[in-house]
Amino acid sequence: MTVKRSVGRPVKVDYKIMMKLATALENSATISDACRYAQISRDSYYRHVQSEPEFAEKMRVAKENQFKLTNFLTVY
Repeated sequence: MTVKRSVGRPVKVDYKIMMKLATALENSATISDACRYAQISRDSYYRHVQSEPEFAEKMRVAKENQFKLTNFLTVY
């Protein structure tokens, strides 16, 4: 039995970076600003959107929540 070794660079976008991006997008940042805040390139962002369904879904939800105003004084 052979042991498969991982070769190449580690993935730049981990859970911490994903949460930084989502937070920035929810606070009305552009993709460029969110990537700058999370310290990744826009190419990395779009590469992960194309290849990682979980990442793409998280970013979609963050963009949808971008313009929802929440206020603790809101009465339902």
